Amino acid sequence: MPDDSVGDSGSSIDNRHLLLVGAGPGLGMAVARRFADGGYRVTLVARSTDGLADLADGLADTGAHIDTIAADASDPEGLRARMVRLYDEQGAPGLIIYNAVMGAPDKLLSSSVEHLQTAYAVDVISAIVVTQVAAPAMRVGGSGTIIVTGGGFADHPIPALATVSLGKAALRSAATMLGADLEPDGIRVATLTIAGQIVAGTAFDPQNIAKRYWEVVHFDGPWQSEFRFTGE
Repeated sequence: MPDDSVGDSGSSIDNRHLLLVGAGPGLGMAVARRFADGGYRVTLVARSTDGLADLADGLADTGAHIDTIAADASDPEGLRARMVRLYDEQGAPGLIIYNAVMGAPDKLLSSSVEHLQTAYAVDVISAIVVTQVAAPAMRVGGSGTIIVTGGGFADHPIPALATVSLGKAALRSAATMLGADLEPDGIRVATLTIAGQIVAGTAFDPQNIAKRYWEVVHFDGPWQSEFRFTGE
């Protein structure tokens, strides 16, 4: 379990500052609320300025410090530029949850090259880009945690959900490799695989899943490259 204070060796990160990339009204909002209620500062990243304002307003009752950044995960270099500015600041996020996904139904035989490239940018490339930007600051502090949202499609790909199936498989591999690269620097990387459909009022209610993110971030046993939420 990482030290929850700003590092004392010149670190510019704060391990109680969450960067949530792919903030939305469902799972993203539930995760943001769980960490805001737990005393974390939260920075929300999503495409829509209006949507971000609504999410921030919805978290006002937590009393947490909520920031927003409008950036599009389908534009990795644009996202990189916004992240560079964020990580140039003192107290930059020491915890990242990458939750962006392009999950519309599609099939490989009918998907254009542009569509495939856009989906891969959102589902995989931008997660790598955010890690590339954050890693140097985390290295200085000797700690940091990066969690990517995985899915059961990586285990059981569905032809009618082709790009998200490809994306979740590739994202898990990327997280495993990034974790191997960063573990010697004290930085933890893992996939949290959600092995079911997220539906409010079921075992896969966003609030239940948000509790699992909290458990993983505060896990003090031997670190794993993958954690799972099975609805139990």
